[in-house]
Amino acid sequence: MDLKKLLKDHQIYHSNFQIDNFITVRAGETQYGQYKQALRELFKRYRGLKELYVARELLLVDIDEMSVSIVGTIFEERRNKINLAKHKMDMEDLERNIFDTEREFKRFLSQADVLKAQIGELTPEKRDALDMDMWIHKLKSMVATDYITKGRIGENPLAFIRSLPKEIRTPLLAEVKDQKSLLEWFDDFDIPLPDIQIESNINIQKLLGQ
Repeated sequence: MDLKKLLKDHQIYHSNFQIDNFITVRAGETQYGQYKQALRELFKRYRGLKELYVARELLLVDIDEMSVSIVGTIFEERRNKINLAKHKMDMEDLERNIFDTEREFKRFLSQADVLKAQIGELTPEKRDALDMDMWIHKLKSMVATDYITKGRIGENPLAFIRSLPKEIRTPLLAEVKDQKSLLEWFDDFDIPLPDIQIESNINIQKLLGQ
């Protein structure tokens, strides 16, 4: 039985299917919403990788230092060997963490890149319009989910809708009160991610300025 071979198949974080469908599409809904979510997730991995790279460098220093034979008592030498072995095991875990975080970083980077190409330049006015469209879409989805699960509009989406300006609130209320049409809209909803091409030669450390 080869333990390392088995553990190579273990993915620490999300699968590509989860990343695409249950994070970016689910949270984003509209194309702009998907772009915002991809950027949000990309930024998390950006910060996480910077910390992981620093941790790896510090751990390498400790390993190099402990690899040098020390002259001391038998207990000090034994303790040093144990700590060295522990640090090497920690490095294995850290490398696996880095590998999967880099994989997710590349996925969200590629999502953001292809979505940006479709959305184009974001002026303040365009951002505001896309943001409004995204929130109206989310509120309609919230109400449709309430109809399916509770048979009525829930308090939470109504509170959000009530806080909107009247020129937005009035037509939106008319839409969500038409349960049949709203559920048809909900069933027909389909804004898939564009095809994602992951560049195999992305130098992440260079991108992060490491």
